[in-house]
Amino acid sequence: MADAGPIAASTDTFQVLLQGSGAHGARPQEARDPIVGAAYLIAAIQTIVARRLDPALAGVVTIGTVAAGRAANIIPDRAELSGTIRATTHATRTLLRVELERMSHAVAATHGLTANVQFTQGTPPVVNSESCAGWAASAVERVLGPGARVPLGTTNMGGEDFAFYLERVEGCFLRIGAREAGTSVIPAHSPHFYAAEDSIFVGAAVLAECARIASEAAR
Repeated sequence: MADAGPIAASTDTFQVLLQGSGAHGARPQEARDPIVGAAYLIAAIQTIVARRLDPALAGVVTIGTVAAGRAANIIPDRAELSGTIRATTHATRTLLRVELERMSHAVAATHGLTANVQFTQGTPPVVNSESCAGWAASAVERVLGPGARVPLGTTNMGGEDFAFYLERVEGCFLRIGAREAGTSVIPAHSPHFYAAEDSIFVGAAVLAECARIASEAAR
């Protein structure tokens, strides 16, 4: 696969701390319950992509952890959420972060809580240039034949640190098939993942041909 344009997403993470006040579970009126606020916030966050992002653009806001309280009969004074934001354009990346922070503060205020929102910036989106993707596509066909280049077919919301290179120079991120013929598909993030050794030589040959084509284009 050697497509032009966005092929992988940015990988930012976020942490939201909702601060309220605790009380005994039998006297909830004495508390400012952060668990109820967290529940509303979790539901509200689902509307960021559904209602704030253009449906033609790809974006993900996923909550991965929720932590609050240690006793069944005690309302705690705080609740914490963390998750990941994925986007394939810089504009979408900014919008998702802005909306998450705005929504966190708004929901917190509704429930008498305060919100502290922290972001950890990860890798940017991977965006292949038209020219470099063209060189890569030609290299694949020269080395492996016209039927060997297979488009990914869906937007990949995973991330790659190769994106940092592409922020400085034009390039193309390639995916080389690594499944042995006749075997089942194994996801990359699986304890059963196994890469066919022949794929190493295929990848090396394609990259060498990319370099030759790029050199020819520069003359």
